[in-house]
Amino acid sequence: MKPSASLLLIGTTLATMLLVPANVQASEYSAARANSVRLVWRHSMHQHLYHTHRGSRYSKHLGVRYGRNTEDITWITNAHEKLYDKRTHKAAIYYHVNSFDGRHGGWIWRGYLTPGGATVKPSPTDKPSVDLNQEQGQRFDNTIRSLFPGTVSDTTLSNQASAAINPSDGERSPKVPAGQVYIRLYNQVTQPTAQSYREALITAGYPAAKLATFKGWHIGVATQTDQEFGEGVNFGDAAIYLAPQH
Repeated sequence: MKPSASLLLIGTTLATMLLVPANVQASEYSAARANSVRLVWRHSMHQHLYHTHRGSRYSKHLGVRYGRNTEDITWITNAHEKLYDKRTHKAAIYYHVNSFDGRHGGWIWRGYLTPGGATVKPSPTDKPSVDLNQEQGQRFDNTIRSLFPGTVSDTTLSNQASAAINPSDGERSPKVPAGQVYIRLYNQVTQPTAQSYREALITAGYPAAKLATFKGWHIGVATQTDQEFGEGVNFGDAAIYLAPQH
């Protein structure tokens, strides 16, 4: 189906500029994130309508994150690019989009975009949908906690782990309060398993014998379940905080 005349007019106007929101702050820039990818190609593209409430919007090299897509709104495409992740040796395609009012724009991983305009919000009586990412994350979290025998799940530590694995800036190092232990796991397989996380812990310097020494400690775990790269984290990566029982 060809775009309507009004859509073409809007798209033509927006295509003349790759919009950068005026409220971008310097603190949102991450050199580490920008240097983690290499541009394969970048081209203009026809105008298409998409919507999403997942992922984030970035500058063309992912160095600046403009904001997370928390609202399901309609986007218009005008360009696309292919980026190569130097660490995982995988490639991903991002679309450049603008909102209808021209106030927002940026590059979004196309895996987060759903064809068509934004759907009508459900009424309060509608049954809430299941967050598959959250369910998957909980399974991964439980798998990792099972590798620390005798530890006690701690909500505060879990929140610390969540902040570490979902950073607002890929360059920021997570804070580790005095007396606590922070462990960062890098996933190397398509779908993490207990064995792959066990191997990741060994690589990080925590074999089974050392894990047993944390018996009685409190633990918080968070894993990354987004398929998007560019945040300094990848699918299945995990953050773990441990604190001795007081």
